[in-house]
Amino acid sequence: MSQVADRRVACCEHCRFRRDDPREIERRLPGLVSFSSAYGASIGASALCEVHDAWVSPEDGCSSFRTVEV
Repeated sequence: MSQVADRRVACCEHCRFRRDDPREIERRLPGLVSFSSAYGASIGASALCEVHDAWVSPEDGCSSFRTVEV
């Protein structure tokens, strides 16, 4: 498998630490509603990372990546 293919697999979009459920995001960040909503375009495809406590894009990645358990 090429490095490009590896990167697509081992990215935040497929990581178990990614939190992208709007209800969970609004629960964790109650003040977010004053800016918009976790359902709106302000967040887009971004999600919260439980490891880094930061917003991540689907194509981001790091050494803490763990595959989503099915």
